[in-house]
Amino acid sequence: MSSRRSILALAVASIAVLGACGVSAPGARELATEMVATLDVDEPVKACMTQEIADFSLTEEQATGFSDLDDVAAKAADGNELALRIMGDFQNALASCN
Repeated sequence: MSSRRSILALAVASIAVLGACGVSAPGARELATEMVATLDVDEPVKACMTQEIADFSLTEEQATGFSDLDDVAAKAADGNELALRIMGDFQNALASCN
């Protein structure tokens, strides 16, 4: 696994864990955006990732079980299979920016 992909995996895991912490934690989008800003990658990659974060949305089917990215992250932290798949798809979308 490349170091960029490892960083992305860590970022997604952090979103899930901190998203599950409650109202004192930053929102999942905010946290993801802040983590992208700290990555040692070219600016176009950061811009792509930031756009992927901004564009994140749930399908109609997913929206029946989740309200937003924060909800997905919290449920992924609890081991919800669909939430884990959604977070995996989100991670892949971010990784595609490389």
